[in-house]
Formats: sequence, structure tokens, C-alpha cells
Amino acid sequence: MLAAFFQRAAQQILRECAATQTELADAVILVPNFQAGAALSQALVAASGQTVLLAPQILTFPAWAQTASPVAAVLPDSRRTTQLYHILKARAWFDPVLLWAMCDEITRLFDELTYQAVDLPVDVNEFATQLQAYYQTRRHSAVEFEAQLVHELWFALSRDELSPAALYALQLAQLAHAAVAPLFVVGLPTLTRLEQNCLRQYAWQQQVTEIAMEPNDAVAQTLAAAWPVNLVTPLIQRAQTLASNLPHSPLPGRLRYCAAYSLEDEASAADTQVRLWVHEGKQRIAVVVQDRVSARRLRALLERAQILVSDETGWTLDTTTASTVVMRWVEVLLADFPYQDMLDLIKSPHLFPDWPISRRQQAAWQIEHALRRHGPVDGCAGVLAVLRTQTDTEDAQAAVSRLQTAAQHSARRTASLRDWLDQLERSMAELGAAATLAEDAAGRQLLNLLARRRHELAEDDGSFSLAEFHRWLSRELESGAFVDQRVDSPVVFTHLAATRLRAFDAALILGADAAHLPSLTSHAVFFNQQVRAALGLPTPAVEMAQIQADLVQLLVTTPAVLVVWQARSEGEINAISPWLERLDSLHQLTWGSSLLDHGLREMSAAAQIATPDQQSVPVPGNMPQPNIPSALVPHKISVSAYNTLVACPYQYFARHVLGLNQLDEISAEVEKSDYGQAVHAILKTFHERHRVISDVPREALMAALIEISLQAFAPMLRDDYYARAWQQQWLAKIPAYLDWQLAREQEGWRWLEGEVAKQHGLPLDDDQSIQLYGRLDRIDRVADSFAVLDYKTGSSKGLKDKASRADEDVQLAAYALLMQDEVGQVAFVSLDAEKVTTIALDVEPQAAADECGERLVLLFNQLHQHAPLPANGIDKVCQYCDMRGLCRRDHWVDTLPV
Repeated sequence: MLAAFFQRAAQQILRECAATQTELADAVILVPNFQAGAALSQALVAASGQTVLLAPQILTFPAWAQTASPVAAVLPDSRRTTQLYHILKARAWFDPVLLWAMCDEITRLFDELTYQAVDLPVDVNEFATQLQAYYQTRRHSAVEFEAQLVHELWFALSRDELSPAALYALQLAQLAHAAVAPLFVVGLPTLTRLEQNCLRQYAWQQQVTEIAMEPNDAVAQTLAAAWPVNLVTPLIQRAQTLASNLPHSPLPGRLRYCAAYSLEDEASAADTQVRLWVHEGKQRIAVVVQDRVSARRLRALLERAQILVSDETGWTLDTTTASTVVMRWVEVLLADFPYQDMLDLIKSPHLFPDWPISRRQQAAWQIEHALRRHGPVDGCAGVLAVLRTQTDTEDAQAAVSRLQTAAQHSARRTASLRDWLDQLERSMAELGAAATLAEDAAGRQLLNLLARRRHELAEDDGSFSLAEFHRWLSRELESGAFVDQRVDSPVVFTHLAATRLRAFDAALILGADAAHLPSLTSHAVFFNQQVRAALGLPTPAVEMAQIQADLVQLLVTTPAVLVVWQARSEGEINAISPWLERLDSLHQLTWGSSLLDHGLREMSAAAQIATPDQQSVPVPGNMPQPNIPSALVPHKISVSAYNTLVACPYQYFARHVLGLNQLDEISAEVEKSDYGQAVHAILKTFHERHRVISDVPREALMAALIEISLQAFAPMLRDDYYARAWQQQWLAKIPAYLDWQLAREQEGWRWLEGEVAKQHGLPLDDDQSIQLYGRLDRIDRVADSFAVLDYKTGSSKGLKDKASRADEDVQLAAYALLMQDEVGQVAFVSLDAEKVTTIALDVEPQAAADECGERLVLLFNQLHQHAPLPANGIDKVCQYCDMRGLCRRDHWVDTLPV
């Protein structure tokens, strides 16, 4: 079809050049794109019958305009937008956050006015009256404001240098005035009024010939019946007329629909079809992308099948990793280095390229570890202060210092956009990101964009805050496009408008649901559709007509087309494009069959490439019971790990042998564990200052304990306002605690020391040993007897259960074993209840300690003999276990529902 059209166009061009005695090389031919120009050039050579031909100028309309002589300096869009920003900022008409978006909207409107050759009245009142007539409304403040805004800004910007659109208008006028050769217009889409005027003026001096593609074959007739210019005639009647003219459908084998039921299903079906076409030897395959999400997944599947894609649609720069690191840096500066963003930056491969990966990872780990211990802080200075209080943080300090140095390049409060870009360049160089971005394809395009903007904005001396610069940069990256031009492939991702007059062996329309086809541009802020039509501006109806014409041309000229869409999305029915649905309904009414093809999805299941994630699902297992090689059995164990070993051997194996302990999160909120640590520190400090309180006035004790408590909670209150609730909870318990301490001293006990680290080694068989270690919250003494106390802020009922079951919870018995002295008492001190209570171990401490030691020796002798470590914890132990997903308790055969 296209070959015949280009042949006919070439013959007509040659005939008219001969009739006007014009050399073909002098003619000008306008085409929709350069691919169509190449095809037409080949057709001209074939039609001329010559082996060598001096080709005419075959150009697009914009490229033809560029051949005009320079008429004036042009004001780049970036500079024009900033000028508009300054005007809007001074007027204070809009929210400052919305100013850049409004600038874009207004510049688009002004370009449309220029392209459509709309002349605004010089008088603003006349323009307001004109708008009121178009709106068909009486005098209204909103209409007057809209008229004032558009009119004032239009003439304010018109006084300066030419905009690109205005330059385009002057170039076309110059070409029309200097017409010296015939002009041929081949298959162009809907033209702007500016372009139409150019052709009209050109025709006053030279011949202008329009050659349009007007197919009238069976496919075109079918599409015309489905999508008529007007819908006056009912569909059933159009179907009857079509059936009488065409007894057999021209679409089977040429056009098919495939309904998918998920994103993966859609991409898989499309991937299968493209691979089938490649296998058949098709050299020109178009994937018309209506849904970018589906396109990304399809591209991944094709590349897994080693089919590269030439992507003409590209991505917006803000979706690339190169853009992410630049934007994250500016956001970090704007927010004064939140620790989360600081960690993301340090982990980024674009920063610190002169460091080995291991050093960058080590720096990030050191920061995380330090903040887990200290609590979150923001700002380079704050993080550095925390790091300097801890050992082995040299890499982290170097990384944060490097960030701090780079930030000094952007220390100014306000600057011009050019200055902000210069500062950004210097900070990126300091961080090493400039070098890594230059090595990345998207990064190079990003750097080129910023370099162009720096040049274009060199003379703009307006003042912008960092927040304004951040919004400007975000908008630039959202509108900038990354197109990877390194790939030359028979499979081309493109958009519908780019298929005009291009020959494809096959085409796949991806994401053809009602939300994406037709895909209209965003709704304009200024003027409703009635006013736009009256002004001569494009309306959605005109845009839809052009999209439909492009779709018709693609279906008519391409011998094999597949339409794919997700028939269900997020559990809801997702309708196909109404145009395609109407075509299928017409096909069923006319020839009794649907265009839906259910075979492709079945074929795609068999055509999928086998990957590890597609292996058969493992059968449910039973309780895991690993054992440990003797050489890997730990030589020491903490009291809490000993408790874990007794509660669930597999949990001990995962946590303390495999080292899979879950890291604590860096939390800005004070949690109960933080509260407990604070109370421990308060009581240690208090008793170090007041080893005996019986002879001290109660008021003094209260004041001392309150003062110590307030000092301990002060850092928490700076980071978390809600820590005040924990503080008040403890302060309310102080009287009860003093009552308990006085009663204890009346029993003869005296505080000896607190927060004492203890360890005790026990011999094992075969000259092995195991060392038990732990930290005792408090040791009291009376005569030659000692008491080991453990402060608890949990439920007193739970503590009583633990104290009464020394065989299930070994904590208190293990503390008695660590003491290694005459222990008269080992107990929990419950600080949670209104009354502070002592909850002692039910059995005699020394006997419990001896039994605890014997049990520990027995267990570790068994581990050295490869005893299994089953996941046999009770429900209470498993309920909050972080290793539950590792032992897969919920998926054991004996736990699955019958």
C-alpha cells in the first residue's frame, strides 16, 4: 500500500516538474518525517528510470523553516519561562509552589496562539469583551482576570526577543515570500493555521501540490464504516451496507485483538508475538506504545530473549538513575541532610567513584550502626559528632566530611539559576558524580541538558531560592527526554504519530485500553473548549480526529497488526479502546466473527523462556533440624542467647550461628526498650550518689531522683516530643520506687554496684569450653550474701511466670551462675506496676545456678556431637520470632490445613 502511494507520488512529482520545466533538484517536498522522505527518495529514483538522480529537498515543515535566512535572535524557551516566572512572582497571583507549572501552561498557550496565527486585541478591555462573548456570559470577574492575565503577559513577553514559535512564523513568512520553486506536500497531518497560511501565500507565486494518501481498499472501507465522520447512521445499518459491498472480511490474518488479564500477562503475550515475527524474518516491527508501564516490562522480556529494542519514545530524564542522584543531592541540601537521604547518597554508585565499593558500603554500615546505638540525628555536623564518639568510624567520617565539603559549594541562600547550576556542577565534581554521569548514556544527556540551560540562562540575573531552583530542576528533568540511540534493531518502540507514512512488516499496539487510546494531551488551564474553538486553537475533537487518522493509516498500510490490552486491572474490568470495540462490534454484525484471538495467550505460556524463578514450586517440608560442625560451634554464649537455645534451638541456630539477627531500625521515636535503658541508667546514677537512702530526707531523695531523671530524658525530648509520655510514666513511679528501696534496706540489703559485666567459663568434653557472659543490672549485699536483681518494665504477671519456671526461662538462674559468689537471692524487680515489687526465683538460687551450668555443658557437648537443633518452639515463642519465615513453620506438612 505505501509502496504504491510513494510510486504514485513520485510519478506525479516528476510529471509536474516536467510540465513546468523545473529541475527536480530545485523542487521542495514536505513529508511528515525523514523515514517517509527516504522512501519517497527511493521511489523518485525508481520512477525516473535513472541510476543517478539529483535529489530535491525532501524535508519536514520545521526542517524546511530552518533553511530560511536568520532574521533575529531567538529567546530560548528556558529564558522566556524564567522571565515569565519573575513577572508572575512579582504579581503574586498564584501560589509560589505552582509558579513553574503556571509558566509552562502559559508558554504553551502563547505558542498555540502563535502557531494558530491568533492576533490579540491591543486593548485589554476589548479582549475581555471578546472572551465574554465566547464564553457566552455576562461581565464576570473570573473572565476579566483571565483576560487581564493573558493579555498583559502576552504583550509583556512580545516586547523582548523572539520566541521559537515567533521565529518559526517569521521563517515561514520568509520562505513563502521568496518562493522560487514548486512545492509538493506529501501526506502531511493536520497543519497549524500558520503552516496553512504559508502554503497559501507560497501558492501566490509558485505551484503548491498536495498529495494525500486516500486509500479505498477493503480495509479502508471497513474502517470507514466503523469510524465514520459522523455517527448519524446506526451501527447495524452500516454493517448491513458493508456486508453487501464486501461478502468476506479483509481483517482476519491482518488484525487481531488479544485480551490480557494482568501486566505480566500482557507483556508475555506481546513478547511472544514479537519473537514469532522475528522468527518469521520480519525486518520492520513497530511496537506502538500507548502504556509506558507495559512497554518497560515488554522491553525487559525481549532483552531477556536477547532481542534489543530501538526505543524512539524514550523515557523522561527524571526516571533515570542519573537524574535520581542529582535530584537527591539537591533535596538533601534543601532538607539539611536527613540521615536517610545521606545514607542513600553514600550507597549510590554515582558518588565517590575513587573509593572501592567495599569502602562505600563500610561507610554506610558504620553510619547506620552508630545511629542505631545513639538514635537518629540530621545534618552533617550532627552525624559527624555522633561518629566521633564511637570507634572504627573512619570511613563514615570521611564520607560525611566529603558531603559536607561538597555542600559548601551551595551555601548561598539565593542565586540566579546560572549560579545554582554552577554550584551544582562544582558539588557534583567534588563528589565524583560528574565523572560517573559522563560515563552513563542517560547521564551524558542530563549533563548536556544542564550545560545548555547554563548557557541559555547566562544573562538572567533573577534571584531564586534553593527551593525554587529545586522545583525548576525537577520540572526540567520531567520534560527532558532520554532516548538511547545506540541500538539499531528491527523492533522499534514508537508512538502513533511517528508511524505516519512509515512501512512496517508488522505492528503491535500495546496498552490499547480506553484510558490510553486515544491518548490526549492534558487539559488546558486557560479557556474552555468553546473559547478555544472560537479563537482557532486546537480542541480535543481536532486532536482525536488526527489520532484516528494515524490509526487508520497504520491499519491500512501494515499487513499484520496485533492489539494487546489488559482486560482486567486491579480486579476491575478494563475496557478496550472504544474505537477498537466499535470495530469489533461491526465485524461481528457484518461477518459474524470477533477479532479476539484467544490462542496467543496459550502460546505465550509455552513460549516463555525458562528461568530459575519459573521452576516448580518446592513441596512443603517438615520441621527443620540442622546440626553444626564441631568447628563452628560457638565458644561463648550470652544469657539471652542461652534463653533462646532453650526456648527454640533452631532460633538460636539462625540468630547466633548463622548470624541472621535482624538489625534494629533507626527510629526517631522513643520505644519501650529506650525507656528501659533510660530507667537503668537513672537508677545506676542515683545509687552511685546515694548508696544508702535510709538516713536521707525523702524530699531530698525525690529531688535528686527527679533531677537525674530529667537529665536522662532531655536528649530524648529533643528528638521526640512524645518521649514526654515515657518521662511522666517514670516520674510517677519514683515514690513507689523509693518506698521499695527503703523497705529493702530495712531488710538489710545494701546496693553494691550496677550494670556489671560478668563472664564464667565451663569446661566441655575433648578439651573444649563454653563461656557464659552477661550484664547484671544490680548487685546488692547483706553480710557475705549477694543478691542479683534485674530491672523489668514489663508485666509483673509475665515475670512471675518466668520466675516460677526456671527450666523454661534460664535468665535468673544464669545470672546466679555468673555471680559465682554466695547468692542469697536472684530476682526480677517489676517497675511496671503501681507498686514496685521483687519477684524472686522460686527455687534456691545456688541449686538453680548449678543446674543451669550442668544443662549448658550438656547442651554444648551435644552440639559438638552434631545434635540437631529443631524448630520446636511453642506458640508463645514463635509469635514474634523474626526467624519464622526462615524455618517456614506455617508451611510444614503437619501444619497445613487439611
